[in-house]
Amino acid sequence: MKARKTNSYHPSELPPHINPPTNDERGQVELFEFMRDIPERYFLYINAKTNTATTWNGERLGSASFGREYRDNFGGKRVPVTVRAINGATYHGTYFKSAGDYARVKKAKG
Repeated sequence: MKARKTNSYHPSELPPHINPPTNDERGQVELFEFMRDIPERYFLYINAKTNTATTWNGERLGSASFGREYRDNFGGKRVPVTVRAINGATYHGTYFKSAGDYARVKKAKG
């Protein structure tokens, strides 16, 4: 059988002594790094019902406030978003409302 070139694996391919991290553990590491490193840019998820920004696992990253919704050139809905993060920084960016519950944000200057 020809070896696959991939960056992921199936659990059955792991040696028996390897115990990969759980999704909860990965979420805790992401939250730790968000607090420690205070990134310039970030990809996060938006919960519009609770006005919160979260990780993929649902760990709270901050409070979100929204601007006025507009349509892009392809008809998609976008919303300006400001996130007051738990790491002390403020981020501004775009919430891609019609494409999913995600936003790309950049740290505000100052």
